[in-house]
Amino acid sequence: MTSTSAVILVGGASSRMGRDKALMEIDEQPAATRMARLLGDSGFLSVRLVGGSGDRFHGVPCEHVPDLVVGRGPLEGIRTTLKTAEEEWTLVLAVDLIAVDRVAIARMREALADHPFDDVILATCSEGPQPLFAWWRRSSIQTIDRELMLERRSLRNMTSLLRVASVEFPSEVLRNVNRPEDLG
Repeated sequence: MTSTSAVILVGGASSRMGRDKALMEIDEQPAATRMARLLGDSGFLSVRLVGGSGDRFHGVPCEHVPDLVVGRGPLEGIRTTLKTAEEEWTLVLAVDLIAVDRVAIARMREALADHPFDDVILATCSEGPQPLFAWWRRSSIQTIDRELMLERRSLRNMTSLLRVASVEFPSEVLRNVNRPEDLG
């Protein structure tokens, strides 16, 4: 089983960072551009940005899809991803997980073949699961819709309602950046 679709979630408010995380410079390029190139170089034929407003992503080499409903957090980003997906599985990656590299992406691709009956295949580390670096199956949309209708937006609660497999990573691979000092 393979999938060639990936999304980069870019809808966060970035309030602690003080600037748009998707546009912060990482390796001398905007984080969203760097992530899109990384996914493309890792074999993904379809890479989209999901969330936020698209006018700020001029120059990022992929399509932008705004959240279908604004203001519902990352779970809405996943919902938008799955509602607009063309394939059964989509790799979801938050733009602020800047330590994810080709090796980590390759491990996630391998895991997809090993877990054909799960709903989510998520990265995890000693600090817990990271549902924003995960394969999400399109059929999980019914559960996501129900939870959002009930105004329950917790990703961890969501994954407890689905069949989940996990792929273990060192904590530093799943480190996200929230403040400028996290970039150092």
